[in-house]
Formats: sequence, C-alpha cells, structure tokens
Amino acid sequence: MTRIMVVGASGVLGKLVCDELLRIFNNELNLVITDYKTERGKKLARSFNNEVEFRYLDVNSEECVMKVIKDIDIVIVVIKQQNPNIQNVCITRCIICIDVTPFFDFVGKVKRLEQNELKNGVCSIVMSGFFPGLSGLMIKKVATDFDDITEINVGLLQNTNAKAGLSGILDMLKIISHPVYNNDNIVAGFTKKRKLMFLGYDIEHEVRLIEHAEKNHFYEEFKTRNINYWTSWNNEISNALISLLRKIGVLDRVQKFNENKLLANLVKHNPNKNEHAYLSVEVKGIINKQTCVKTLAVATFSDYYTTAMVTATLAKIVQNKEIKGVVLPSDITNFDEIIAKMNCPDITFKEINRLV
Repeated sequence: MTRIMVVGASGVLGKLVCDELLRIFNNELNLVITDYKTERGKKLARSFNNEVEFRYLDVNSEECVMKVIKDIDIVIVVIKQQNPNIQNVCITRCIICIDVTPFFDFVGKVKRLEQNELKNGVCSIVMSGFFPGLSGLMIKKVATDFDDITEINVGLLQNTNAKAGLSGILDMLKIISHPVYNNDNIVAGFTKKRKLMFLGYDIEHEVRLIEHAEKNHFYEEFKTRNINYWTSWNNEISNALISLLRKIGVLDRVQKFNENKLLANLVKHNPNKNEHAYLSVEVKGIINKQTCVKTLAVATFSDYYTTAMVTATLAKIVQNKEIKGVVLPSDITNFDEIIAKMNCPDITFKEINRLV
C-alpha cells in the first residue's frame, strides 16, 4: 500500500488532510504523521481508528529531516518552512512531495531545486489547496475555449467564521499586506475594488485586489499580464476594519508575533454557524472572433476543508502518473478530474457564458 507522511498533522489543516487521505484512499494506505511535540503527536495517532504511525520531526533541523523522512512514497507538507529542507530530502530519496504553502518566496526556493528533481525523476507539487490550487484548475478549465485572452480575474469570498486556525489567518494577512504589481503599477494590497459574481449570491459582491503567487505561473501560458486576484470577507465591517488596520500598519506588526492571543480571540470559530466560502474565475477574451466573458463559480462548505480534499486527492492522482520537476496542481490534473475524485456533494459549481 501507498505510504504517505503528513508533516504538520497536528494543526487544523493537518488533521483535515489526514481525515481526507483515509477517506479518499478508502483506508487503503499506510499513514505516517509527524510532530515536534511527541506526546501530542502520539495522541493524534491514537485518535484515528486506523493504525497510524507517529514520527518525531523538527522541520528546522536538516539532520532530523534526513533521518525521519525515509521509506515513504508521498510526503504532504502542511507546515511552513523557512527553507525547503523536506523537498531536498524528498529529491534525494525520490519521494513525491506536496506542499500547500502559497507564498511566492518559498515557491521560488523550491523551483531552484528543479534540475535535481528532473535528474532524479521525481516531482514537487507546490501551492496545493483551494486558493491557490483549485483556483488554478478553474482558470485552465475556463480558458480552454478562448482564441485570445485579454483578462483573467480570480476572486475568493471568505467567511469570517472559517475554521482556519491562527497560522491560516496570519497567512492570509501576509498576502493582503503585500503590495500588488498590477499592469506595471504598484498599489497597496486590499485597496483597489471591483465586483464579481459568486455562486449563491443574487448580486455581484465587492472584492479587493491582492498579490498572489499563483498568477505568475499563468503569465506566460496565456500571454497576458492582466491576471488579477481578489478577495474579501462576507462581512463588510470586517473588510473595512482589515483595510483600516492595513492602512495604519497594524497588520504588519501582527504578523511579527508568533503567538498572537488577541488575534486568536477575535477570530474564534463558531461550530454552530456555517463557514461557506466561494471561489470564482472570470475570463475575458475572443472566441470565434467575438468578445466573450466566461465565469466558473464554485461554492463550498469550508475553504480549509476543501484545501484538505484537494491535497489528498492530488496524492491519489499523482501516485499513478510519471511527473518530474516542480509543478502546480494545474500541471498534473484538471478541474473535472479532481472534482470527480473528491466526490463531495457539498461542493457545487456553475458555468456562465455571455457575449460582450
């Protein structure tokens, strides 16, 4: 059976990834989890009905990573690394690596390892998840019929009740705080506004422009620099507050604290309320000499859970393919395949086409 290791399994996302791996593989896998806290890791391993192996792992120690990551087919990384130590070991030992990290600087470090990946005939999948990840698959699906593309817009409507955990919240705040490189101009993140259509909403919803690493992957493929990523929350007060905090520099200070108890208290998840999230991709261009706009809109019960489902499904897909180098999910599969293999009725989508 396939042996899969989840690094960072004790976190909110890590636990979901473990659950989804067991579901999607129908329990026909050997699951190994890691943690730098031994007792916590052992307790998590015992909590699963299946036999799950625990290994102590300190991702900041190259020696520890080299010692622990072995006799594994796929490693899934749901924890931040300063340097791609795990990817380095996976290359050496010809292990497939899947990483959910959405940040451009870390992805760049992984890409610098690509020659070694190609030489050893192994792959590293980066930016796995909902946003990025599924968003890239949606772009590829919508863009297929266009003869020429002039504009791509990707929008995420988040839920203030999302069960993201503190690290997930800090990740999004980091993305929002980053300056946006927009059509040769630099603008502050989360300031420029527009409206997008989201599934389940009768009217378009306002979103704000952000910088996102995934768009760099599509610049060359679609021969346009007009690729924009947008986000907002489903609460206008929250959007206004976050915009104000960014403007006065508070978001930058928040990210410098490793343990921000105030932030954790402000964003507590209420299990009695929904955490629905919405993702839309709008592509504008030419089809058969006519200007068209095509939109693919996805609605899900949870963006974090969907990230776990996409990541676990990619593990299922990649085990049967010969992939080499550093790739994104959209390089190895397509939207229809991953939706089918996730097999989740709580994720719905709709395509809308119109002439301009």
